[in-house]
Amino acid sequence: MEETLASIANHPGAVVMAALATLFLCYFIFKKIVKLGLFLLLIALAVGGYYYYKTPARTPQNLLQTIEETRDKSARLLETGKHAYRKGQELYEKSKELTRDAAELFKSRNVEPEPEK
Repeated sequence: MEETLASIANHPGAVVMAALATLFLCYFIFKKIVKLGLFLLLIALAVGGYYYYKTPARTPQNLLQTIEETRDKSARLLETGKHAYRKGQELYEKSKELTRDAAELFKSRNVEPEPEK
């Protein structure tokens, strides 16, 4: 801990450079998030405008229905993603087990596996 503090005290230029790099990184990430938000807002306004232009009297009903459909579909997509993630974890664990079993088999036969080229 003392060495870290001493290193920071001895190299203030490096600390300033690291801080600036972190600030730039945060700026660019925030900039992309704002752009994404504006793009999604533009899409929402376009959909709302379409429904309003098509049938002005039924616009609130259509928008609410569209929002509900979007929520349902995104919930299903989230569940599918969770299922795929769990399946990937299971496959990873099985592959680790198979690798361990293969290593034990090679050790029991005193055979060295061939290196990959």
